[in-house]
Amino acid sequence: MIKFRFFTVAIIGLLGMVLTSFLQEKESIKYWEVATIESSAADEPLIVETYKDTVTNETIFLRKTKDDLPLHYYKKVTGEVCMDQECRLLNIVVYWNITGRYLGFELLKGEFLSKYDHEPFSKSEYQRLHQLLADSSMPLDVVSFEKLVEQPNKEQGTADAVSGATSKGVADMVVKGAAYTTYKLWNVINGPTMDLVSELTEKQLTPLLINRILQSPDNSDKLWALNRIGSATELTPDLETSLLEIVSSDDFYLAYSAIQAVEPVHLKATDLQEHLFSMYANVNHSIQKELLKKLGQAPELSLEVVNASRDLLHQLNGQQLDDLLKLYSKHGVNDLETCRSVVRILENKNKFISKKAYDFLIGLQIDDATIMERLNAYNR
Repeated sequence: MIKFRFFTVAIIGLLGMVLTSFLQEKESIKYWEVATIESSAADEPLIVETYKDTVTNETIFLRKTKDDLPLHYYKKVTGEVCMDQECRLLNIVVYWNITGRYLGFELLKGEFLSKYDHEPFSKSEYQRLHQLLADSSMPLDVVSFEKLVEQPNKEQGTADAVSGATSKGVADMVVKGAAYTTYKLWNVINGPTMDLVSELTEKQLTPLLINRILQSPDNSDKLWALNRIGSATELTPDLETSLLEIVSSDDFYLAYSAIQAVEPVHLKATDLQEHLFSMYANVNHSIQKELLKKLGQAPELSLEVVNASRDLLHQLNGQQLDDLLKLYSKHGVNDLETCRSVVRILENKNKFISKKAYDFLIGLQIDDATIMERLNAYNR
């Protein structure tokens, strides 16, 4: 009786394992990159809009939050991916971030990818495909479909197009045994549709959306948003804060791009000028130079910036001093207090530095006996 019960429990356990394995196989297969904007339960219910891809004449879907914030685009891809017409039909959904960057793919329940011998993809092969699809720098767009496999060898009488022997020239760019599948999906994801979804998002840009994209963990998303800030873009307090945070970051190119994103019209706001200059002492020299060049584009230099910069004059090296004095010249800064601060630099033992101060002052019309006396003494 005990043996029978043990046998029954063992059978039930085995059936449970088989059933679990079967259910897992039926679950959807999904691989996902980091999203530009993460969605959450709070975003439900989601809105789906449709667009027509005029290049492929296919439908593109956009999923948005209930607050009209775009999250990602997707498209259904179906069809054959081999030349012998004996392979499994492709039935997959591919996704893009709102900046056009690849987001991921999903195979619905019961669907799977297979190789030329009809063997299903392994987990590592799905991961490999996901990695390849995310690499937009690969030159798969210039490889012809027919060049994916080795040409048939007449002497051996084999047909590599059927056997799936991948061409050596593209072997490193595809999943082994699934060259056609990789090629097809990569060109769908990194082809014209990528540009289309980027353009669709551009038409929906608001200061709020730009700011949300600037919070993305992916730097390419941040650059995408920074490059689309124009003179018509309102720098809201939140957006301005995000720009300043990027300027102070350790990533030079991001910081540089954030400075370039500020337009002269934005610099009418003296508080923005002051916030930009307040970062001067804490960034590297290249960014310091860009900050002063940007302030040179302001319609009028803030008095607070002049006062704050005056306090730094005696701490600057020759190049920094030259950059700041050029900013003064650009905006006609020649008040007596500033000139008296600059004239003290004539005492600097470094002749390169003192000469910069002299050249600046001598070009001004200064009606101050003490300053003129110091200039004459320096000249002698």
